[in-house]
Amino acid sequence: MEWPSIRDFLDVPSHLTGENIAIAVVDGYFPPHPDITTNNQRHVYLVKTSEADIKPQLFQRSEAPWRRNHGLMTAAAAAGSGSLASGYYTGAAPEADLYLLETGAFRTVKELEDKFVIALSWLLKNFRRYGIRGVVLTRAYTRDTGLLPWQADPIRVYCEKLATEGLLVVVASGNTKELTCSGPASSPSVLSVGGVIVPQNQDAIIPYHGCRGITFEGKRIPEILAPAENVVLPLPFQSTDEYENHYTAPFDKLPYGYARTEGTSYAAPIVLGCAACIWQANPEWTASQVELAMKMTAVYKDEWHGAVAGLVDVKAATTYPAKSFTKAHNQDNNDTAVLDERRLISSVLSQGNELSCCKTTDELKKLLINSPFPRVRAATLIKLAASSEITYNIMEVMLNDLNSYVRMAALFVLHNREDMWGEFSSKVIELFKDQDINIRYCAIKLASVIGDLSFIKPLISGLLDDAVQQQVSTFGARCEGLQLLTGIVYEPDPEFRDGQCFYSELSTQSRVSVALKWHIKFNINGYK
Repeated sequence: MEWPSIRDFLDVPSHLTGENIAIAVVDGYFPPHPDITTNNQRHVYLVKTSEADIKPQLFQRSEAPWRRNHGLMTAAAAAGSGSLASGYYTGAAPEADLYLLETGAFRTVKELEDKFVIALSWLLKNFRRYGIRGVVLTRAYTRDTGLLPWQADPIRVYCEKLATEGLLVVVASGNTKELTCSGPASSPSVLSVGGVIVPQNQDAIIPYHGCRGITFEGKRIPEILAPAENVVLPLPFQSTDEYENHYTAPFDKLPYGYARTEGTSYAAPIVLGCAACIWQANPEWTASQVELAMKMTAVYKDEWHGAVAGLVDVKAATTYPAKSFTKAHNQDNNDTAVLDERRLISSVLSQGNELSCCKTTDELKKLLINSPFPRVRAATLIKLAASSEITYNIMEVMLNDLNSYVRMAALFVLHNREDMWGEFSSKVIELFKDQDINIRYCAIKLASVIGDLSFIKPLISGLLDDAVQQQVSTFGARCEGLQLLTGIVYEPDPEFRDGQCFYSELSTQSRVSVALKWHIKFNINGYK
């Protein structure tokens, strides 16, 4: 084949297929495509978590047409059977048992959070009962891009609970190179996955343009890499025109119904599938041991995200020496100031009402204003977010803080304080140009929630710069906000095509065309 399969590219030993290992995938919808349904080698169960009585049901294939969607491809990347590709284009663990947690559709960030929490709650109660060893989440959402403590986010709270209970939680880090992360990859105990680009033939392997950075807790994103571009997965075309209009399918020598795609949404389930193969060889290993084995045996190269993360290597991980599973790999910083900061953050964000460091709201307010530790100020803001003690004056100080963590926490508070929106609309506009693009992105998303027409021209004024500089995340957020505020949608020229790289020159041209249309419509200077 012209393009390698996932298993061939990673050189996964043929006898390691994930047999008798159960893993879970959480997504919105899973079509009954033969690649992700029950067959002679394994069982697949559909778990509709939006139903009142949640029970796994054996998932059987149906005849075409199958809906093409994100859930199909994520599940296939983890454990697709390659049924319609003569068994070649499989997922990483084609014989693993699958539990497909189907949340149902979601239209807003809040709806996504609520439905994913229900799915993760079911998993927390039932993963031992069904022998599930790991789960993957790939859906991105836009609460904070990793600059808030995990306690501020309901999905990350459940990720931490699952990891603490012994489940391997794998999360896609995100596809935009300018943000720290996208989605719950910043949760301290999950395994965040970035990517590499699968080359054609024997070309050099280069890194994928995914998210990267350091989270609130000091975790580096990503932690491990897997194929994230030129990944061949099932893509059931709905018509000949759809096939012909795909960016790569008409030119590739692939079985019909398969195509190359990209995204850490597929790298993350590949890592979970690799974990299933490692468990097949070492069924007694815990989730933390499998994770450590993958990290310690990964292939590292300086040109891949600065050698912070390495490409998963199943063969090497299966033979990682058991004697190396020690606490020596957990290198804590013993600096007194760092430890003091951590203790304060932990006490401020404790789940109970009693705080070991400060017992009154007044003391919390003093800590918020006077603490020399920016992350403590941010954590205290989160703790007091729903309190009337967060006044206009405090918000003004925090939105102008020099530290990104504090400004992000202030945006989090403002998101939930509709009574302050009018007073701080101008400050939100100012943050559209913040030095930290994570702040810019979240300020733009907040503008969409506030919905004030005064945001229209400031959103447009940054579109062209974002397009030219390939700031994909903020460009997309601006366009979404403008659509909500005006009801106008401009089609790109040339149009975006399925399978087209987000950062290609053609994609840049398309974004520039959209930016120019907005500039002309509202007579805003700055376009050529």
